[in-house]
Amino acid sequence: MNLFFNSILNQIRVRKGLFIVLIISTIVVIVLGVISAINLDGGVLPIDLSNIAFIRYLKGDCGVFFLIFGTILNLLLFYSLILLFCCKRFLIPFAIIFYLYFVYSQIVIFTSLILLYGFFNTLILILLLLIYILLEIVLLMLFLLFLLNYTDSFGYFKNCFSSNNSNLIILTLALIVISILFCVVLIVLKSFVILLIY
Repeated sequence: MNLFFNSILNQIRVRKGLFIVLIISTIVVIVLGVISAINLDGGVLPIDLSNIAFIRYLKGDCGVFFLIFGTILNLLLFYSLILLFCCKRFLIPFAIIFYLYFVYSQIVIFTSLILLYGFFNTLILILLLLIYILLEIVLLMLFLLFLLNYTDSFGYFKNCFSSNNSNLIILTLALIVISILFCVVLIVLKSFVILLIY
């Protein structure tokens, strides 16, 4: 595990310029997401909250299977787009755009929940969602940085997930695990009637 964290620090040092750009861009997009949700009723790129898996689950509109499947599918969509567009150097800006749109959409959902249902009414959900979103953002950012080591390489997809390259595999598994853990915590809290949305 120390080797994995050392490789992360090394990757950040190697791509310090891009890492700083991603951090600044992420902060800017977070601010834009909050402003959009407050002032533009969902923002320039509106997001339909009725299609969000965990909101539907808490409302009682879907079951456990849809909660887990929908949550992981949403994450894997952005994950796949970032993976695909990092295969060639000239496509990397598109990978960054999809990463930033993911951040934007999560922040709009987060802010909209507070506006629609109130801060204190959804305090536990907001705290849980905040931790989940921050972990997703960090892991996807690291995933993008590590992918750049294989951009333009022959056998790009094979190289990314070869047995010799554990970093991308660990990050992928971490993304899936935190999504499942998020769902499990929601299921437990709802079963004790701690979390409900009407």
